Amino acid sequence: MKKIQEMMEQTETDLVNKMITQETLMRQQEILTRLLEAENAEREREQEQRRESKEAKNEDYGNPEIFFEYIRQKKNETELLRTVPPNLSPFYRDKVDEYFKKQVE
Repeated sequence: MKKIQEMMEQTETDLVNKMITQETLMRQQEILTRLLEAENAEREREQEQRRESKEAKNEDYGNPEIFFEYIRQKKNETELLRTVPPNLSPFYRDKVDEYFKKQVE
């Protein structure tokens, strides 16, 4: 941008002194080209999605002991249901067995 500014000052000096030459016209064309390139670069930067950093959060996930106790109780209840099956028809017994197999996986 500094070079563009210097070139513009030279062109201004040429215009004030009424010394418009081919060099002045070429310089003006180069200034125009560089300004358009700078404008395009600026537009691309505005459109570019930037990655933003995010602060780490200290989250309390609770007491894991309570979770493990819940899992133990669930296993005990499931085991109790398996050992003492209600009087079901064979179709429903098979369905219950499939359900318990899925729970284990």
